[in-house]
Amino acid sequence: MIKDTIYYVYDPLCSWCYGFSPVIKKLKSTYKDQFDFQVISGGMQSGERKQPVSAIRDYLKGAYKDVTQRTGVEFGDKFMKVLEDGERILDSIPPSIALSIVKDLRPKEALNFAATIQEAIYFDGFNWNIVEAYFPYLETYGIDQEEFRRKFEDPIYKEKALEDFKLATNFGVTGFPSVILKKENKYYLIAQGFVPFEQLDATIKQVQTSQD
Repeated sequence: MIKDTIYYVYDPLCSWCYGFSPVIKKLKSTYKDQFDFQVISGGMQSGERKQPVSAIRDYLKGAYKDVTQRTGVEFGDKFMKVLEDGERILDSIPPSIALSIVKDLRPKEALNFAATIQEAIYFDGFNWNIVEAYFPYLETYGIDQEEFRRKFEDPIYKEKALEDFKLATNFGVTGFPSVILKKENKYYLIAQGFVPFEQLDATIKQVQTSQD
């Protein structure tokens, strides 16, 4: 029997997705026997939207306060130093390449790795643009550092990341995080923006009831 699918459309540089990580992880834990879970990178900061942190620093400072107040996640001191410095480039492609590699090597761990990337960014303050920065986080997933490096530098994984961006666009996603439920070949947008677990759980149950 083929399972239905829950698609989690996120961006590694989306702070609301960082706040949503505990929700989507709990959702997977709750529904892993009923649904396949796939995570898709959205490409929020790419192309013309690629820019230094300083370009939107003031906006980000306000947004992060809102994220903490609404979701309870904390932003680490190391990341706040990155924010104050402002020189780092906001580019969704490198961390999306990293996720594409994990989707290839450890597909069942992709959603957990997406959360790991965001904690690394927003709490540890790691440099998402540099391949070596990912190395400390690979051991948990049993991924060899040099294999990861080779794949990170292989153009095919950038293409895979860009394919994710296109898929997000084709889904009609206009904001992150978004959650899409595919049930019996019908697609339901069950979350756009942060929603608490209880609300998302209730929406899924409502869709299931309507299909019975």
